[in-house]
Amino acid sequence: MKKRPYISFAAFYAIKAQLRGWDVPEIHYRICHFMEHRGRKGVLKVFRGAAKSTIVAAYEAWVLRNDPTWLFINRSADDATATKLSADTAANILQHPLCRGMIKGKAGVERFSVEGNPEAARNASCTAYGILSNATSSRANEIINDDTEVPKNIETPMLRQKLRDKLQEEVHILIPGGKILYIGTDHTVDSIYDEKIKAGYESLIIPLFSQSVRHEADGKGRIFEFHFPVTDPLDFYVMINIGQAARVLETGEYELARTETGGMVKLHETLQEGNIIDLATGNAWPSRFDRAEIKFKREECNTFNAWDSQYMLKARPVHNIRLNPDRLIVYEEQPEIVVANNALSMYLNGVQLTGCRAYWDPSKGKADSDDSTFSVMFQDDRGHLYWHILEVQKGEVFEQCDGIIPLVRQYQLPSVMIETNGIGGFLPPILRKALKEARLQCGVTEVNRSQNKTAYILDAYEVPLSGQFLHVHRSVLESGLAQQMNSWIPSRQAQQDDLIDSGAGCIRNLPVKIGKVVHAALPQARNEWRPNMEQYEVEVEY
Repeated sequence: MKKRPYISFAAFYAIKAQLRGWDVPEIHYRICHFMEHRGRKGVLKVFRGAAKSTIVAAYEAWVLRNDPTWLFINRSADDATATKLSADTAANILQHPLCRGMIKGKAGVERFSVEGNPEAARNASCTAYGILSNATSSRANEIINDDTEVPKNIETPMLRQKLRDKLQEEVHILIPGGKILYIGTDHTVDSIYDEKIKAGYESLIIPLFSQSVRHEADGKGRIFEFHFPVTDPLDFYVMINIGQAARVLETGEYELARTETGGMVKLHETLQEGNIIDLATGNAWPSRFDRAEIKFKREECNTFNAWDSQYMLKARPVHNIRLNPDRLIVYEEQPEIVVANNALSMYLNGVQLTGCRAYWDPSKGKADSDDSTFSVMFQDDRGHLYWHILEVQKGEVFEQCDGIIPLVRQYQLPSVMIETNGIGGFLPPILRKALKEARLQCGVTEVNRSQNKTAYILDAYEVPLSGQFLHVHRSVLESGLAQQMNSWIPSRQAQQDDLIDSGAGCIRNLPVKIGKVVHAALPQARNEWRPNMEQYEVEVEY
């Protein structure tokens, strides 16, 4: 077959757009450039409605025009959506004036081949597979994963892992030197797209607005700041709330004061406390996404997470987060025990701690069981909470007890609460024996829970999160807590919530003020750092 003269993909796409009567926005040329010049591994994240799949179908037609021996596999969440991309690619080839004669006869929608494909009998030029379909016998020079991550296949950690396992198989399908591209928007906090970018994939990310900031109204002021440059007052958007209460203000409904690095907006009205205001600039496609269209999109988004993930390309779950980890106050300091005037005190970043709770929600510590979680939470005299330790204990129960002993010693813990539901019913005497052998003076309290777990968690967290007085050490947040909080849905059964539940145990059992605690008379006394504590001696039989 005679080789066709080279033409850039941007020019190829511009010809298609001209035939269709389209005005090509600048972001489409950015996408075209990325598609043509990217390396072997790429991620394309562009806001919903930006026609990225349309551009990718044209790209496949352009590649096959230049090299008819190239083999594509198109994958999506299911067979039907994967077929759409293959069918669109075939339509581009049949309709584009620079692709005449490439397909003889009618092209199939699930698979088709172009003239010049030497493997047409075994491997089509373009083949569609849903992500869960078996593609192991196929071969490809390039795999396009177009919206493989969707709400129905990332709802639980198990489903997210299943998706990753299927995607992992693709490296074995690729012909040496082949390419992989991921296209889509995030639907969860541990999105496959951000994961690939962190792994070194080349990426192009185009949110609807290049700059934005979010404020919450206090019911008093009307002035809100932003810290990004605004070059055109018409390219500035004031968006209030989400869902049916969503509004997008016209330019006459606010006053805009700009500086080189930011500015402020003064609304003509005072918003009630709790209203959410988004200030934004850098609209990527203003002719298509004008104020009326933006208002419509925000009205149809049920949550801010849906807006943030689908239009601002931030890794968020599309459901409404009931336990929002963004409301946690993260710290990195370690508490310090200070001796002064023959008394011990404990301080964290200059704040005196006046109470604590250690809570153990045990399990067998096996791979197929719930996590055996141990948490330590401190409290100051203002009632602020400091979740400092969150560890998952592994191994047999004696090994788990041995893992807790150093924490009791390091933080001079006055007592440990053990949840006695299930395996926990056997652990209090075992832990007491381990503490005695370690010569540590620490009480062990048994807790039997009967309340519904969902209600128990909500009752524990909602006030501290709403009031923003729950502090967490960075190690606690990065232990997997943030992922569990983002994924947790009150109505869902059988979800991963062991880390959340451990903290709830501390919060629910931590009083506003620590009272007197009875200690066992053991050979080694525990240094008491809590103020206003008296000591008692009690004989205990083990």
